[in-house]
Amino acid sequence: MEFSITSAAIATLISALTSASITLWLNKNNAKRHIDDQLDAILKIAVQYPYLESEAFTSTWLQGKNSDEEKYLRYDVYCTLLFNYLSRVADFYKYDKEKIENYIAIKDWVRLHKDYWLSPSSSYENIDSYDDKFRKHIEHYLK
Repeated sequence: MEFSITSAAIATLISALTSASITLWLNKNNAKRHIDDQLDAILKIAVQYPYLESEAFTSTWLQGKNSDEEKYLRYDVYCTLLFNYLSRVADFYKYDKEKIENYIAIKDWVRLHKDYWLSPSSSYENIDSYDDKFRKHIEHYLK
C-alpha cells in the first residue's frame, strides 16, 4: 500500500497547527489579563483600607487576630485573598522566582504579611489551603 500526502492534507495540518497555536496564545493572554485584573482589585481594596498594607497595623495581627474588630476581620479576609492571588501568580509563572518578582513585589508582600501567614486565624489554614510547592515558595521569602 502506497502512502502519499496530498497538498490538501498538508494545508489541513498547517491550519490545525496554526489554530492550536492561536488558541494557546489566547488562553495564556486571557490568564494573564485575569491575574492583572485580580491585582487591580487587591490594590483597590488597599487604597480603600490603607491600614491593610501598613506595617503599623499588620504587626498587631497576633494580638488582634481573635478579636471581632472589623479591622481584623477585614484583614483576615484580605490576607486570604492576597495569598490566594499569590498562589495563582506562582502557578501562572510556573514558580519561576525571577518572573514572579519581575511581575509583582512578592517579597515585600509576603514579608509584610508574615505574621498572618505564620499564624492564620484558623490553625491549619495555610497547611490545608495551599499545596506544598506554594508553602515552600512563601517560606523561602521568610528565611
